[in-house]
Amino acid sequence: MSAISVLALRDRLAGSALARGGGGAVIQLLDEDALAALQREALDVHAGAVATLVEEGDGEDDRGGSPERALESAVGGTVLQSLYHAEGVGDILRSLTDLAWTPSGGEGTYSYYCRPGHHLGLHRDVEECDLALFVCVLDERPDSAGDAGALCLYPTRAKEPLSAIRATPDVGSVYARARPGEAVVLLGGFVPHRVLPVAEGHVRVVAPLCYRATG
Repeated sequence: MSAISVLALRDRLAGSALARGGGGAVIQLLDEDALAALQREALDVHAGAVATLVEEGDGEDDRGGSPERALESAVGGTVLQSLYHAEGVGDILRSLTDLAWTPSGGEGTYSYYCRPGHHLGLHRDVEECDLALFVCVLDERPDSAGDAGALCLYPTRAKEPLSAIRATPDVGSVYARARPGEAVVLLGGFVPHRVLPVAEGHVRVVAPLCYRATG
């Protein structure tokens, strides 16, 4: 099936459980064995991870662009690919949105927030990523970390330009923290979001998976 236009998608999502909840939800996704397999793969492929540092974003006001960020990333293997394309995951996304979704990427990737200050700046996701599934793979954190590394959402400011949110980042912010084995389901193409910097001694690994609606 062909992709749905942005305007049609917004209208069709309006009455869904996910939209009524602000565009984001934390769900239990993986059992103990599935989580262990994902963790092993994430640690294995980290040897080939690429570090990214963008000290100043491009100022994109809508979606996509190049936000400021510091993190490491690596392409996933067969374990992550199987999860990305799993029928059960599609069923969960459909139950939350009343729509069918298909992966818009390839194998999927792991993001490693493993050095103090690693973060991802404010943005809306690219056009191929109307819905995102942020799978928490690992979260080893000191007790003093507080909200460090949390996903910060702005559900009540979804229609504002990103520059307005950057000017007042504490207004309307909501923190979502998935524990290992859980995931955040987010209408990432519509709801502005960012990842707060991780703390000293804090290692957080997530797998951000993107989907597009097909009906």
